[in-house]
Amino acid sequence: MQKIVAFFTSLAVLASLTINIMGDLIYIRGVQGVRYFYRLYDNLEAWEARKATVAGHTVDTFGIDIAGAKEAPQGKTAYAPKIETDGILIDRFYVETIPGYYLCANLYASADPAVNGKPMPLVMLAQGHFSGDRCFKDFQYLGAAFAQRGFLVVAWDMVGRGDDNLLAHHNNYNTVLQTWNSMKLLSYLLSERFTAESSYKVDEKYVAVTGASGGGTQAIHMSLLDDRLTASIPVAMVSAYFGGNCECENGVNAIQRFRTNNCERIAAFAPKPLLIISDGDDWTKRSPDVEYPYLRYVYSFYGAQAKVENFHDLNGVHDYSLPKRQAALDFLLRQWELPENGVYDVPYTKDTYTLKDREELRTFSDTSGLVRPEDAAQTSKELYDLITK
Repeated sequence: MQKIVAFFTSLAVLASLTINIMGDLIYIRGVQGVRYFYRLYDNLEAWEARKATVAGHTVDTFGIDIAGAKEAPQGKTAYAPKIETDGILIDRFYVETIPGYYLCANLYASADPAVNGKPMPLVMLAQGHFSGDRCFKDFQYLGAAFAQRGFLVVAWDMVGRGDDNLLAHHNNYNTVLQTWNSMKLLSYLLSERFTAESSYKVDEKYVAVTGASGGGTQAIHMSLLDDRLTASIPVAMVSAYFGGNCECENGVNAIQRFRTNNCERIAAFAPKPLLIISDGDDWTKRSPDVEYPYLRYVYSFYGAQAKVENFHDLNGVHDYSLPKRQAALDFLLRQWELPENGVYDVPYTKDTYTLKDREELRTFSDTSGLVRPEDAAQTSKELYDLITK
């Protein structure tokens, strides 16, 4: 019996060593990739040429009509009655971003008419692969905290998650669909139609995208392709050696077929304000030593090193927890130079919001009164064909 136990113990140790060695090899490959970038360009002109190539390759690989994505959607929209709680208003709504596709989302805004009656800074919160989807507790807390401080926050579904339960989430086409949805949703939020339907108006000078994990991947894609953004905060995702492990992140992969990675792709956001948030528990654990110095290198071409920052939550885990949310808020206040007006700058030391049940925040639910239109699409492929060249 002891020999059997010893045998399986040895197998477990060997498996652990194999995993560690493979992990180290993948990490080394990522570091080598960053070193390649350092050699590839050393001035602004060379970088700008490379940046155009990286963005152009992504557009060609995805097949997205960028001009079309920036047009305000003309399809159906609908809103449920607002939820008022803890000094904020929460909307449940959908917008038809592709014929037959109803993107569901929540808006978080201050309940104070003196605040929500004026153009507000916008934070787009892309969801990641967390329990509760866009209603995950960290996302609710972020939406509420930022809304209490005068921001408008929108959190929306991944394809095949949340209210979108008709389509399969693990589908190669969803990389492209989610990028399109991010851009098309912003097009709606910047439109006069949105203001008429919601009573809110976005201050176009202040438009940020953020998201953790798979939401961070969406933030990276959007930051690369959408020049309307004025700040970007990808969380627990910017890595030289890891680009996501879900088909929705890299099913249509613009990295594997071209020598780049998410670190270089988010560098293309330079010289606009960029905060990468990392932690000691995942593939971002080496960001202070690998990814962040490289990003400062790219930003130095513009003399804009002060515009790129890294908040490293050394003892944190793979989430969008309070320290990460505090860092995101502080970053936007400083980089956007928002006024000290007793609204934006109210100290964020704890969350003063009562979490809502997922069913209460869903767009299609008994509490919302909204019903999914009967012409809703059934497959990602038919939607993909509608938006690609």
